[in-house]
Amino acid sequence: MNPEVREQELMNQAESVVNRALQLGADDAEVSLSSGQEFSCVYRGESLDKLEEAGNQGIGLRLFVDGRVVSGSSSDLRAPVLDQLMRDLIDAAPHVDPDEHHTLAPPKALDGQVQDMGIFDPATVTEEAPERLQRALDAERSVRGFDERISATDGASFGAAYSTSVTAASNGLRRAVTGGWQSLVADAICNDEEGKKRNGYFWSTARRLADLKTANEVGEEAARRALSRLGALKPATGRYPVVFSREAAPALIGLLVGCTTATSIWRQRTYLADRLRTAIASSAVTLIDDPLLPGLLGSSSVDGEGRSRRRNVLVKEGELMMFLAAQYGANRTGIEPTASASRPMASQPGEGTTNLYMAPGEQTPDQLIADIDEGIFVEGTIGFGFNSLTGDFSRGAFGRMIRAGQLAEPIAEFTVSANFDELFGGIDAVGNDLIWDRKSACPTLRVRSMAIGGAG
Repeated sequence: MNPEVREQELMNQAESVVNRALQLGADDAEVSLSSGQEFSCVYRGESLDKLEEAGNQGIGLRLFVDGRVVSGSSSDLRAPVLDQLMRDLIDAAPHVDPDEHHTLAPPKALDGQVQDMGIFDPATVTEEAPERLQRALDAERSVRGFDERISATDGASFGAAYSTSVTAASNGLRRAVTGGWQSLVADAICNDEEGKKRNGYFWSTARRLADLKTANEVGEEAARRALSRLGALKPATGRYPVVFSREAAPALIGLLVGCTTATSIWRQRTYLADRLRTAIASSAVTLIDDPLLPGLLGSSSVDGEGRSRRRNVLVKEGELMMFLAAQYGANRTGIEPTASASRPMASQPGEGTTNLYMAPGEQTPDQLIADIDEGIFVEGTIGFGFNSLTGDFSRGAFGRMIRAGQLAEPIAEFTVSANFDELFGGIDAVGNDLIWDRKSACPTLRVRSMAIGGAG
């Protein structure tokens, strides 16, 4: 696949659909087209449990008619089908309430130039299926052969995908991006003495195939994690210092940043609405969204509305510096757009993050733990317990006790609870272990005190 050729082919088609929509009566039109391929396989034991490989294509339209916006999508790109879809949308427009805030970005804002961000690896296209199958099988064998206490697995899987996406609109927007990724996942299961099943999983995801961890690395780490949870008990209810691992911490910053958008303000779903330029966290906390870091899962030089991406500092040393805004949210709130538009296929762009991270500190994770006489090390959280209007947070969790500055026995089936002002305000140290293995990355972090619901 030649990305440049494919991008031009799709762009020509998108422009043709925009022009046709205007001919049929739309005042403005926006068209997104995507085309790509996906591969996935799963091994359980020595058996191939799942194998899928398929091409995909789709088109999404937003048509602006007399102050109203109608949208639709189709996986059938034949001209007569799209013609009928546009006619149906335009006919439906009078039944939609007008909304003056629905606008395309002004032409003068379309300053984005698509750059090579290192998000497409030709090996994602050229690697043959037998190599992919072998990688998943090797990961599964690595799990099962690691220790005789591994009683089962939930399978080892390999997936890869690439796609080309283009957007054209009557305001002059022209945006084309080709990207890909691959992922290897393993899951291990073992039984403790009471018959409870303990799971451990591990994964590796990367834009470049060469950056993917090996099957042995993924499988053995999944097995180690399962074995480390054998015999886990509930900790005693109380208040403890809590250390969130670098794998548990990204969920926290994702929830916080979800409260720093123009959409959350106009929908009145954020406890931070009136907190701009005030402290919302301790001075140890700096949150940055940087789309211009090359080769990462969120890297992009142009946002979904055609603006040049930029590095946004959301929280600086604990102070809330900005709210993210796409065009619609900007129109509703008066906040200037922040080049943070995330594009769905066939609805209005909203605010989204790219490569979101908490700035690392200087201490190692072991050093964060060393100062704690008795505490909780959270390896992962479970559930959806967060109220964005109040900032109240409570989730199930699993991990290990900290005793005398060392990780001790495994614990599970407990809750960690705090208001976000208390939680983020109580972060007194951030680790130096920032690792980009997902779109949102966060080092290990330590909170002075949190409520733990467990036994007793």
